[in-house]
Amino acid sequence: MLQSNLSTGLLFIIGIGINSPTMLLGGVLALLSSLVTAKLLNYDSDCVKRGFYGFNAALVGVAVFSLLPLSSISLVLVIVGGAFSALLMHIMMSKMSSTPALTAPFILTIWVIVLLIDFFGITMVSPVELVSPISNSPIDLFFGVFRGVGQVMLQGNWLSGVVFCCALLCSSYKTVVWVVLGSITGLLVATTFGFSQEKATLGLYSFNSCLVAIALADRYPTRYWLIFFALIFTVLLTRGFEMISIPAFTAPFVITTWLSIAVVKWQVNLRHHCQ
Repeated sequence: MLQSNLSTGLLFIIGIGINSPTMLLGGVLALLSSLVTAKLLNYDSDCVKRGFYGFNAALVGVAVFSLLPLSSISLVLVIVGGAFSALLMHIMMSKMSSTPALTAPFILTIWVIVLLIDFFGITMVSPVELVSPISNSPIDLFFGVFRGVGQVMLQGNWLSGVVFCCALLCSSYKTVVWVVLGSITGLLVATTFGFSQEKATLGLYSFNSCLVAIALADRYPTRYWLIFFALIFTVLLTRGFEMISIPAFTAPFVITTWLSIAVVKWQVNLRHHCQ
């Protein structure tokens, strides 16, 4: 979740394992695959140690087992996907030095995997059963907010979300505040615009806003207006992907963050030009 902290990483592992040991297996296997790939191709050791290659790979492994049951085919996809995400990450860091890759390697890798699943007609797991619609009760708000945090790592379990918040607390309490605000914003925007209440309750409109909040608050800690509009935009963008039947995963987060960076650069250049 964009954090370079060992304790944070260990708690992420626990949070995933609480909800799905199979997804945890996928995340670990893909992570190992990416590390082996980075080692064999002599990628920068400091970047490897800081987890630049591992986070996207772990997401790939978790995502594969959110789509497919445990089988020889899914295991191959996890291992190959983890290696492929490492290759993409290396290319992006080399060619996009001024723009962070974020989770773009994960998105591109999992989209390729989704296309392969569809092309070969591989049987997918049943969708998660939707919970009851949200209401204004504090308990429903609590569960919805922390499911949104959990969905950052594709976990629809509110307890996983709580563990992830504890993980972020090991890195920075401000990050926890922002991730919770991001999830609340996703929930409120989805409700205000009349999006599916069931999906809002599952946190499916909130996890991208969580990531946007973390990334932009870290990069632009005093640009509150930018963060506010970016949070709303990423929720609407998530709905847009849904409307055209493209699995969004974390694409709205990446697109929103890149656009926000571009806007700030444009503002800075304009200010310099006017002086």
